Amino acid sequence: MRLYISRRKIVAIKRFFNRYKTVLTYFGLITLTISNIFLRRDVIELELELQNIKNENQSLIADMVYFNRSFEDFPLPVWQKVKRDGKFVMQYVNKAYYERYLIPRGLDRYDYMGSTDFDIYDYKTATIFYARDLSLAIDGDWKRFDESILDAETSERIKLDVFKWRIIERKDTLIYGMVVPEKMK
Repeated sequence: MRLYISRRKIVAIKRFFNRYKTVLTYFGLITLTISNIFLRRDVIELELELQNIKNENQSLIADMVYFNRSFEDFPLPVWQKVKRDGKFVMQYVNKAYYERYLIPRGLDRYDYMGSTDFDIYDYKTATIFYARDLSLAIDGDWKRFDESILDAETSERIKLDVFKWRIIERKDTLIYGMVVPEKMK
């Protein structure tokens, strides 16, 4: 089947577009302008939301730095983990933790930040730490655990008595831990 368009139809279509060219042009411009106004409004809302998130983030960082500074010269090893994507990521260790557990392993304090227990400890130890952190994140009560890690110098297991507690700060789950000395048991 062949499509047949007569010369008369072509001339009629051409006259129609010539006659209403201005109206069609302005209709297109009005449509683009209206859609641009709606898009601009959405962009402004997103920029405001982004600014609010940045302000909250700065406030959270300031709170975290202030809170962690209170543990910096604390004589017992203290650490902080944050739950990200189903993992507990090390976010802070105090000076006592660094000197007692990281220096013997040859780790720098800031290399340790951002890593998980699976990056640092053997699989068995890391799995136990993860399970306990997860139960604490769900339950929320502070708990006392008997934990053990491999000593970096002797390769023997060291038994530790550990207090852990949870803090929820602006939808972040923070897990704090502290090694308790033998005298307090």
